Amino acid sequence: MRKIRIKAYLIDFLVLLLVLTVINLIIPKTDYLNALEIEQNIIMEDYMSGRIEFSNYVDNYGTLYYKSSMEQQLNYFIYLLFTIFYFVIIPFFWKGRTLGCYLCKVQIERFDQGKLHIWQLLVRYSIVFGISYMFLNNILLLLLPSKYYFPVISIIAIFQFVLALFSTITVLIHSEKRGFHELISNTEITKIIE
Repeated sequence: MRKIRIKAYLIDFLVLLLVLTVINLIIPKTDYLNALEIEQNIIMEDYMSGRIEFSNYVDNYGTLYYKSSMEQQLNYFIYLLFTIFYFVIIPFFWKGRTLGCYLCKVQIERFDQGKLHIWQLLVRYSIVFGISYMFLNNILLLLLPSKYYFPVISIIAIFQFVLALFSTITVLIHSEKRGFHELISNTEITKIIE
């Protein structure tokens, strides 16, 4: 069952990656965004070579990162909407299945066998595929000044990564082979019984 789950997650990840790539092709980078990315690379090279100190790196890189994020805000919002649609709405109405689950003949169910709620899917995929990170990124981009945006969103990104990693590890060591995301959302992956 573990291999089947991994296949389903990989398929879902590839679907997500494909859609995000298409969105980036539909909404191409502006010349301004390209210039910001070049400046970010120069600042990173300056820091790595020791030409600037860490505090200067954080200030300069953070300002450029904020500007480039503002420039990509529409992309971020579309990513968030698609991710919620794919990982929450579709499984809610399609018997707990994403495309990966369907192709691997598994589905998401409530652990206590009750009716699957939309909030359970939201919690589950906030941990695994970062829906909460994307949501916070969109909100903080609008609320925080540029000086604070980069450090705060970096801390949230690290926390999201650790949470997803912890959830993966718990699948491997938990007695019922349930991950942290499943324990918190009271869900599990089961084989499809037609």
